[in-house]
Amino acid sequence: SESVDWSAHWSEGHQGGLFQKFFSFYRKHVFARTVRYFLKRYFPHQGIFLEAGSGTAETSVRVDKHSGGRVLVALDIVFPVLKMCDPVMDARVCGDGFHLPFRDGSLDGIWNLGVMEHFTHEQIDEMIREFRRVLKDGERLILFWPAKNSIPQKMLKLVEKIINLKKREHRFQFHPDEISQLASNRQAREILARNGFAPLSVDWGLRSLMAFKSVVGEKNTAAW
Repeated sequence: SESVDWSAHWSEGHQGGLFQKFFSFYRKHVFARTVRYFLKRYFPHQGIFLEAGSGTAETSVRVDKHSGGRVLVALDIVFPVLKMCDPVMDARVCGDGFHLPFRDGSLDGIWNLGVMEHFTHEQIDEMIREFRRVLKDGERLILFWPAKNSIPQKMLKLVEKIINLKKREHRFQFHPDEISQLASNRQAREILARNGFAPLSVDWGLRSLMAFKSVVGEKNTAAW
């Protein structure tokens, strides 16, 4: 199940490995700068903001909270990982992106990274509509989403194949299966549009060293 897969991924034994220590370094020193840039550009300076699928929230360590004006909430389906969350998070909630424990129109921004690609297209639509429900009118959703043509992602897959050449009891993976990597910028815009968001930006991911595209949408207040 989803919870079991991610519980194993975030376990101390798995995270203590050499590869995962490298990913932790990358999250803190490379991707955290990307997150800071996009939240600064697209989110207001005050309000309540949700990282939906936070993991350890290491990529949020550089977010400017504007002297307490921004309240950051971490949400993850794996309860133990919330105990590992960086202190930058003001609140921690155990839950999933399909049933957010927030009132309609109560949040000022939502973001996540490395989350959407683990779900089917039907599940992705369901989750984004749930994001739309809890966002205030006119506020933004930012999704950091790996693309099929991502060079770093292809390199990781190659390493996985090499490691798995040796027979193992369990197939080696850096992360749980990524079944819905983005095929194109157009696909990202279509996903936003059909779920009630006006596409604002889909970039090529230069700030993340081409590992993730940055997909930004604004809650469309018109009927859809």
